[in-house]
Amino acid sequence: MTEPHDHDPLRSLFQQAAADGRSRSVQPPAADIIARGRSARRRRLAVFAAGACLVIGGGSAALATLLPGRAAPVLPATTPSVSGPSPVGTTSPPPSFGHPTSTNPPFIGTTTSPPGGPPTSASNGSTPPDG
Repeated sequence: MTEPHDHDPLRSLFQQAAADGRSRSVQPPAADIIARGRSARRRRLAVFAAGACLVIGGGSAALATLLPGRAAPVLPATTPSVSGPSPVGTTSPPPSFGHPTSTNPPFIGTTTSPPGGPPTSASNGSTPPDG
């Protein structure tokens, strides 16, 4: 039995075009194929690296935004000047800052070490309890 599409003129034209295409096609050299593969790999790697940088940068920016604000800078500690022991019974009122009616809490004694001397104990102006 003969197939109905064996005598189809359109089929024979397509087969002829395919044969002409096969005869005219030339396989590129292997070096060209390898070079195209390497350049495609470099492009993919560059896109991946740029994406990673964007993700890390965006994540860092979001993290910096979401974290609580920075604390105020810590001021250096100052040591009060000690002018020797005060006579018993004479106390001076603590200095006031700001509003004239405001008072500061009394200075609580701490040990300080002046340059070139042993540690001394600063007093808050009160006498120690007799014991």
